[in-house]
Amino acid sequence: MRAYDSLKRRGDFARVTRRGKRHAGSYLTCFVAEGRRRTRVGVTVGSAVGGAVVRNRLRRRIKAVLDRYPLGAPPWRDVVFIARPGAGELGFEALVAEIARVFRPAAA
Repeated sequence: MRAYDSLKRRGDFARVTRRGKRHAGSYLTCFVAEGRRRTRVGVTVGSAVGGAVVRNRLRRRIKAVLDRYPLGAPPWRDVVFIARPGAGELGFEALVAEIARVFRPAAA
């Protein structure tokens, strides 16, 4: 069982990116906002990152990192990760480091 639920609605993504605290790294941007339930996470990977295969692989890798290394976010938080160009070429360990680098300041 995952330590978080998924953000699914466009309005939820928009609310988090509009009202949330933002921190950008080289390959990911993280937004953290107050939520309504337990922690929810959304991942956005746009076409600038690469083709469909690259985008879907990156989305699955980000979710795998979050499953393996829980964020430790306080409850009632919504988190959105937005991938930037070049993120598709990151290895797994580099992706772990990038997620930690952008999440910690945004969640503080």
